[in-house]
Amino acid sequence: MSPFNLQNYTALLNFALDAGYRFIAFDQFSDSELAIVRQGGTTLCNEAGGRCLLRHDVDADLAAAVVMARAEAAMGIFSTYFLMWRSPCYNLMSRFGQKHAEEILGLGHQIGLHYDQGYDESSQLLPKATAEQIRQQADWLEILLKCRVAAVSFHQPSFAVLQAGVDCGERLNTYDRNRLRFFNYVSDSNRVFALWPATCRDAATEVDARALAHCWPQDVQLLIHPLWWVYDNPSTEEVWDRAILNNLLQTQNQLLETERAYGSKREFRIIVAEKEKSSRQMRCGDI
Repeated sequence: MSPFNLQNYTALLNFALDAGYRFIAFDQFSDSELAIVRQGGTTLCNEAGGRCLLRHDVDADLAAAVVMARAEAAMGIFSTYFLMWRSPCYNLMSRFGQKHAEEILGLGHQIGLHYDQGYDESSQLLPKATAEQIRQQADWLEILLKCRVAAVSFHQPSFAVLQAGVDCGERLNTYDRNRLRFFNYVSDSNRVFALWPATCRDAATEVDARALAHCWPQDVQLLIHPLWWVYDNPSTEEVWDRAILNNLLQTQNQLLETERAYGSKREFRIIVAEKEKSSRQMRCGDI
């Protein structure tokens, strides 16, 4: 089993709570709270220090996000789940997709927009068009889920997004280098987690769950992708296999509920083959 698992994740959050971290949502964020006192070249956090903006970019598996949302709510921790309209794996407009999103909200968490800016680059959209797309997609989320969308994150953000920023209107850009300059950014992207040694990525290495507590009293923006922790397979490729299979299973369950012509439940297999040792090829059985 990988050290990236739900048990270690909840232990990480528990140590953060014990250290005194206050978990806040993006609609609780205020520029006025960023008052910093500098003395002798040392940055001292004020009484609002030790805040954690906990966020989840849901790229591929809404069901995994629900599992994590339940675990956090049981601890009294509430975070922001950023959902995609253009996810390659889940359909936010499907029955199951909307039910999963509604459950996350019902547990007390918030919803943000996870925007696929790569589509804009491939379509050669101008910045003004991107800003309008962001506004529309965030508005659609608010209408669909009857909630407020206070922030926008970007899927695999480009250098331009990270350096120059993108116009998100009144909504907070999670990569806004100015407004979030006092928050230390920590991410688990591709299971490369700055709080743990690199050897933890794909091996059952013992980890120090107190790592986040060691950051106290610095403010932290913590990006966690649910699939890396809910699926505890040793390798990232195996995690992807499970996420894809889980989405296919949910698709079949939706078909069973809604399409009489589909027939009875049956098994579909994904064949994973090694090709030239460096790539993986996946095929899905025909429906």
